[in-house]
Amino acid sequence: MMFFSGRNTNTCKLFSLLLLGSVAILSPPFALATTHTVEVLDPRSFSPSSLTIEVGDTVRWTNASGGMTHNVTADDGSFRSSTSPSFTFEMTFNSVAEILYHCTIHSTSAATGGTAMNGSINVVAASGTADVSVESINAVDGAYEAGEDFRVMATLRNLGDGNSGAFNVSFYASPDSNVSSGDTLLGTKNISNLAAGESENIDESVDLPENLTAGDYFIGAIIDLNDSDLGNNGNADATPIFAFTQFIMNAGLNDAWYDPATDGQGFFITVFPDLNFVTLAWFTYDTELPPLDATANLGDPGHRWMTAFGVIENDRSVMNIEFTSGGIFDTPSVVTRTDPVGADGTLTIKFDNCTEGSIDYDIITINEQGTVPIQRVANDNIALCNALLRESQ
Repeated sequence: MMFFSGRNTNTCKLFSLLLLGSVAILSPPFALATTHTVEVLDPRSFSPSSLTIEVGDTVRWTNASGGMTHNVTADDGSFRSSTSPSFTFEMTFNSVAEILYHCTIHSTSAATGGTAMNGSINVVAASGTADVSVESINAVDGAYEAGEDFRVMATLRNLGDGNSGAFNVSFYASPDSNVSSGDTLLGTKNISNLAAGESENIDESVDLPENLTAGDYFIGAIIDLNDSDLGNNGNADATPIFAFTQFIMNAGLNDAWYDPATDGQGFFITVFPDLNFVTLAWFTYDTELPPLDATANLGDPGHRWMTAFGVIENDRSVMNIEFTSGGIFDTPSVVTRTDPVGADGTLTIKFDNCTEGSIDYDIITINEQGTVPIQRVANDNIALCNALLRESQ
């Protein structure tokens, strides 16, 4: 089964509109699911006790016994109402089946010989014909590590005049745009029923397999429904995602990064792949607010900054923190630096992908440890980062 992106011309659009208009005029109205009512009565009985319905229909039981306590329980235990002198209970049946039920107070299952309060529902195929189409599918663009999850959104629509009944929609990853059920399965979602003319929007999180090889993958959705038009049972996103097996730091990460929870603080990160090291400047504040009468000639008296550098090790770097002191604004002066190197502590920077990462800090001199989740302040370099990541795989 193959799926291709749409190639509509103005002529095709006009023809499609005329064709849809003709179908709308000539076709009968969509068949709608029906709700059937069964009354629970006294003397002890269901009325009607035997009922034939179509897939997608609903049965509503109402205790109309005048105050007698009853319930409605499936013989196979698949459903049960409350036990009460007054209740209304509904079930929708989405598969062809024979359903037997009883009241546990006044009878037993048919298999054990119950006769006083027993009923049956015969669920048959809908009289109309379902035609479920995968109208669209969109995977959130980006680069993802094998084993990582990402979001997939799809829209399903029943173009037919009958209920679909239960079916599954499965998501696949393919190295080319012809997505089929033979490609890598990412996940499956069950749809209980889609009535005629009804649509459903799906927003799912799916996982890339950990053994997936690096490369571009087209994400598609396929339904397993044997409906009137198998040709629209699948669709694929025209834009592939990129899967990588090991994130490698690259110059596309050079940017301002921050944690939105501590807006006003942040990091400038610069990666030097050819030199195999990365530098970082952290602009933050002191661990306590300065006294109210504290002043500074330039900026806030509570401002603090530190720098760090370290060797690149694939997706991370362990960096020595360095503090400097003794400098004066825009004036040549003797600056004192952390000595020996690393005496103030370390930062470990790690990137999950081109948009997210984290910084673990261990500042020995003040006994402070923690983790800062980071994301980009601006997204300009994401495309460059993804391109360089492709080259590194």
